[in-house]
Amino acid sequence: MSKLYDIEVYYSEANIDQVKRLAKNIPVHKYTGKPIECDRLFSNYKFSATTTAKDKYHIIHYDPLNVGFSTTYEDGWKYIGVSKVACNGYEAITGHPAELIYNPVFIEKSNTTKKEGLNLISATRLTSEKGGKRINKLAKMLDDAGVNYEWNIYTNKTNYKFSSPNIKVHEQKLDITKEIAESSYLVQLSDCESFGLSVCESLILGTPVIITDLEAFKEIGCIHGKNAVICDFEMSNVDIDMIIKNNMHFEYKPPKETWSKYLSKEKNYNPEELVKVRTLKRVHFIEKDIHTLRNTIVEVPRYKASELECLGYVEVL
Repeated sequence: MSKLYDIEVYYSEANIDQVKRLAKNIPVHKYTGKPIECDRLFSNYKFSATTTAKDKYHIIHYDPLNVGFSTTYEDGWKYIGVSKVACNGYEAITGHPAELIYNPVFIEKSNTTKKEGLNLISATRLTSEKGGKRINKLAKMLDDAGVNYEWNIYTNKTNYKFSSPNIKVHEQKLDITKEIAESSYLVQLSDCESFGLSVCESLILGTPVIITDLEAFKEIGCIHGKNAVICDFEMSNVDIDMIIKNNMHFEYKPPKETWSKYLSKEKNYNPEELVKVRTLKRVHFIEKDIHTLRNTIVEVPRYKASELECLGYVEVL
């Protein structure tokens, strides 16, 4: 989408790897409290920023009826929900409508071949609502049935205790397209979801999913026995035979998104353009092979300025 539209990203906290990836395509800035100059501002729900934008939109990317924090309406803002689940929940709580615009999903089918045997994969934060206990339940069922399998879990909680030796825990990765494509199933056993981006991506890649019985998953096209194994929340109806046989063959298209009507097609970002930065500490600029003291002004490419700003090394002037 960044190749077609004029988009800038502001953040209060960010992952440096994500900033590196984004800054090669679009301007990325740390929000410092200065007014953001733009035509339209789209922000995560409750993110507050001073802006010159005429139109301000909060994006509801969670299930309002099943989360642990309050959902409110704020004058001067418009609201967008990433699914019917998000929109209906928001209106039920606030009495105000939210416009439905599905998450954009940009992922290309992979030529990767499936690994032999039963290979499961999950990418999850493993917070309380993300189903860590159900992962242990499913693993025990597979172990008790004598199934030979491997389950790779990418998470921010690498110290989470899983009961099965077949579960391998890995640090989070920004891109696990190849890993999903070569797996037998993606597993997402959440308490609640508003969209299910990783589930959508998995189905595009031709990998079926093992999921909980959530409306959000059904809304994006998950069908039991066709492209999904759908489990109840107690994990009492898990079809182990279906999982083992894995006879699912399907074509999948994600829900159509309509973000383009809000975005300008004028784009003039050049990541190599030089910009001035002020160092906040001693910095070694490897590309220039220079060492600087604090409060030194240096010119660097825009993408590099974004990276150094995220790391707390410089202030972009």
